[in-house]
Amino acid sequence: MDCFHHCIPVDSGRSGSSTPAPEPKDDDGMMSTKLYLALCGATNKDAVAIENAMDLLPPDDQLADRVSVERNNVFHLAAEQGHTELIRKLHARLGNVLSGSLLSSPNTAKDTPLHCAARAGHDVAVTVLVKLARDCGEEKTVLWWKNEAGDTALHLAARLGHAKAVQAMVSKAPGLASVLNGAGVSPLYLAVMSKEERAVEAITSSCRDALAAGPNSQNALHAAVFQGKGQYYFDPWTPEFASRLFVNP
Repeated sequence: MDCFHHCIPVDSGRSGSSTPAPEPKDDDGMMSTKLYLALCGATNKDAVAIENAMDLLPPDDQLADRVSVERNNVFHLAAEQGHTELIRKLHARLGNVLSGSLLSSPNTAKDTPLHCAARAGHDVAVTVLVKLARDCGEEKTVLWWKNEAGDTALHLAARLGHAKAVQAMVSKAPGLASVLNGAGVSPLYLAVMSKEERAVEAITSSCRDALAAGPNSQNALHAAVFQGKGQYYFDPWTPEFASRLFVNP
């Protein structure tokens, strides 16, 4: 996602003035423009940019309050861009307690950093965030958290067909496939609707108790038949799982 998708406070100064525009103040409760752009632009292969972003961080006790207009914290921004090395360095500096707090903090859309990485399909970042959440004792909060639309991070990845991101989550928490979103829809149904066969297989091969519910009393079987994918999708499913689909019209 483009860094400039987000709104950030920038004072451009008076028109025609030769005086440099003042930097955003750190006491306004907002993340500085320099830090925001550094977090967005620090690619995994650019060690200098990563160090620059780290150098711009405020004191640790102020970090939780330094957010963008959408209330994205440093982990949200790094996750959204797939900056896994920056995520690791942030955790190394902040430790488990503060990192855990930030990893479980929602933005204005109630997305956690894991939601941001999952939506963008950054599977390596998803893997790293899941591990850090477990290390910080926030696994249950982060992986099962539902955003404003009622979606877990797995729902987002499944809906968009991000197979590797789906696999990264269900391999560590197969119970996620049994969680319905705010509309009563399962990750499996969304994976089938995405037409990404690998996302479907990631769930059916890892999640014995996966739910298949969809909207309007439909389930994943309906979705597969509508797409002419029934034979492919049904073959890996155990008789027990398939029978549950047929008795849940």
